[in-house]
Amino acid sequence: MTSIHITEEGVRKLLLKLNPHKAAGPDKIKPSVLRELADVIAPVVTLIYKASLKQGKVPDIWKEANVTPVFKKGEKYKAVNYRPVSLTCILCKQMEHIIASQLMNYLNKNNLLYEHQHGFRNKLSCETQLIEFTSDVLQVVQDRKQCDTIVMDFSKAFDKVSHDRLLYKLARAGVDPVATRWIKSFLTGRSQRVVINGDESSNAPVTSGVPQGSVLGPILFLIFIDDLPQYTKSSKVRLFADDTIVYLTISSIDDCHKLQEDMNGLEIWESDWLMEFHPAKCNILRITRKKTKIIFPYSLHGHPLEEVTSAKYLGVTLSDDMSWTKHIDSISSKANSKLGFLKRNLKIKDQKLKATAYKAIVRPSLEYCSTVWDPHTQVQARTLEKVQRRAARWVTGRYHNTSSVTDMLADLKWRELAQRRVDSRLYMMFKMTRGLVNIHFANHFTLHRNKIQIQPIIARTNYYQFSFFPRTITDWNHICKTTLQAQTLATFKTKVATLDHNLPY
Repeated sequence: MTSIHITEEGVRKLLLKLNPHKAAGPDKIKPSVLRELADVIAPVVTLIYKASLKQGKVPDIWKEANVTPVFKKGEKYKAVNYRPVSLTCILCKQMEHIIASQLMNYLNKNNLLYEHQHGFRNKLSCETQLIEFTSDVLQVVQDRKQCDTIVMDFSKAFDKVSHDRLLYKLARAGVDPVATRWIKSFLTGRSQRVVINGDESSNAPVTSGVPQGSVLGPILFLIFIDDLPQYTKSSKVRLFADDTIVYLTISSIDDCHKLQEDMNGLEIWESDWLMEFHPAKCNILRITRKKTKIIFPYSLHGHPLEEVTSAKYLGVTLSDDMSWTKHIDSISSKANSKLGFLKRNLKIKDQKLKATAYKAIVRPSLEYCSTVWDPHTQVQARTLEKVQRRAARWVTGRYHNTSSVTDMLADLKWRELAQRRVDSRLYMMFKMTRGLVNIHFANHFTLHRNKIQIQPIIARTNYYQFSFFPRTITDWNHICKTTLQAQTLATFKTKVATLDHNLPY
């Protein structure tokens, strides 16, 4: 890795991009002040950054963090039910941006990160991970085989990273020694305090882990966990930061033994790098449509893994038969609860404001990663549409039983959710064909000789036919070539959003 260069113009641009509404860190310097004075202080800040990098020293105040507990779920008097949100110094974060961007450029340019790690990486996301994973699994299910999937759970992964072992991995990856020395200073001697309603606790030392609330922390964790798949031989491992999933096609009991051997390999990785999985929270999902499953008692550290019929991965509920009924029931219930909350608390007549509230708070719950689970049955699709139709009545204030909800949707210019899901799948396909996401489409489909349309995928079963790739390719090939030849994603979106897609029901 070449040396990191810090320029005054680059620092100035970073300062100008600061969000003025963010809170100040332990140094009490607000981002609004830094942004307002960017032109004046950029030369001085640049000198500080260069000196810090050259000397390999991080100011003590930059190593402090204010931690605010945010309630998650469960009983409020238990500390474990709160998520610690860490607030660090803004100037330190800007320095981290500089190092992190050049570090990631080096790692990506040299393909040093595991290809199935989709967390905290450019052009990759939860959606891309889930699309590829479900495509793998559904092909296995279509072949009337079983896919044993183990959803792993780390025990406080980010907090247990060994600093010495992390620095060793940085050196092994060829990271610039000057940058490594700065990172060492950044990691050591850290402290944090809890801040609630203006009251502060005493400082407590942080002796391990990558700093939460930092810019550099996630990238350092990616480097630390990158060699985990090397400890397996037969299984496929997918990572999204610390969210780990291990799966293997099971044709006989011998395959089960291979998967168990890979689990034993992960135990060795834990021991080598002082990390720890939480066996009680690791689940086994035997995905198949066969009536008779191959049963094998998988274990981790001698603890038998619990077999479940459904498990949540990256916010999507996976079922052992790869139907999406449980997921759709869950998200529609959550969306209805949010809509009820709005109805109780937003007692106004302003249609525009109520429509904005629905789009910001309710609809995202109905559409998160919909490219992966877009239902093809009328029952499931109606379950989702009912939520939007209730929202349309609330926004317009027209509750009379003779009022047409279809007319309300037309007046509000709300597209059916089913149509929007087709739009989303087509947008993702456009991104794949244009290299806007890092999914190698050659692994999944082949372009026609005209380089515009795509060779159809022949599926023998409905559940595979209506999965992302076969289904979206069919929709893609029905679009006129002028739309497919759009030069930008924005242009493509504008054209697609006017189309009336042929839905399968």
